[in-house]
Amino acid sequence: MNEEEYRLKLREWIRNNAPESLKGRKILFETVEFDDYNELRSWQRKLADAGYLGITWPKEYGGQGLDPIYEVIAYEEFIRAGLPYGRSLGSIGLMVVAPAILKHGNEEQKRKYLPRILRAEDIWCQGFSEPQAGSDLASATTRAEDKGDYFLVNGQKIWSSYAHIANYMILLARTGEDKYKGLTMFILNMKQEGIKVSPINQLTGKSDFNTVYFNNAKVPKENIIGNVGDGWKVAMTVLNHERFMLGVTMLFTSKIALESLRGVKEREELEDEVEGLEAFYRRILVKLRRGEDIDVEGSMLKLLASELLQRIYEIAVTNYDLETVMKEKWYLGMLASRGRTIAGGTSEILRNVVGERALKLPK
Repeated sequence: MNEEEYRLKLREWIRNNAPESLKGRKILFETVEFDDYNELRSWQRKLADAGYLGITWPKEYGGQGLDPIYEVIAYEEFIRAGLPYGRSLGSIGLMVVAPAILKHGNEEQKRKYLPRILRAEDIWCQGFSEPQAGSDLASATTRAEDKGDYFLVNGQKIWSSYAHIANYMILLARTGEDKYKGLTMFILNMKQEGIKVSPINQLTGKSDFNTVYFNNAKVPKENIIGNVGDGWKVAMTVLNHERFMLGVTMLFTSKIALESLRGVKEREELEDEVEGLEAFYRRILVKLRRGEDIDVEGSMLKLLASELLQRIYEIAVTNYDLETVMKEKWYLGMLASRGRTIAGGTSEILRNVVGERALKLPK
């Protein structure tokens, strides 16, 4: 099936299967307006059963074995329809954990975890950032001490989405003193003693983010992703994939939001910016069609799309009257978009990435 046939088939499936209760969202976070996690879980299972999740994954792990371009098409079409996709309840498992396990995990881990991630049978959270190690991720101090058959984890993580309902965490912890080679990636069972989850109250009124405290939590050695000391390498795999997919999501969310932004003087300029960013995105797709990896382009897309999206919501809130802002929920988009220039790497970090890798500037 060629790309156009796939797109048309997907549009038909959406018309026939999308629940009315989930359609037409303009807000960046699909979960912002949902308290019913069971509804999101059911939707993810429906997508997985139809073959619209794990599109690039090998078939033996529940995927479709298709080229990355088909996954990008799915993101486009679901976002265009205003439906949760990728950034919904299973987002950490799909966007963060699965790429790490697929590239660095062993066969047992792939068969055990990947099919359950697809159908939201397990919910995952991410243990990367710490109060003193957010942008400087390699300075993480949460420590995993080798006790023979297992590691003992002590420390703290912050901004862990869905940690309050998660079964598992993908955890970056320190196992050595070297800043980069002293990090290891683990699969941590969240349903054990020694773990405390404290919700963080967000500007949106929700508490999807959490602080997680570890007090002698155990991780068996079979739960290492890759090898001891490979944590930074695994983290880079995760971040490269996450940044590109975040960029795709925010680009098309910007287009949807801009369609509703009427009667403001900045609209024409914003349309030009969206058009230019979409042209850059199409250039990235050429690389994907060739089977080439993307690196700095994903960081650039995420950087530009996050700041563009934030500006669209700010302009809406600044120009519209209070009744319109509240009724059309522009305020939720504005509040939620603040974090988009932080998640997946702050704008400052991504500018450094572009400067060092693309422009070859000194560190």
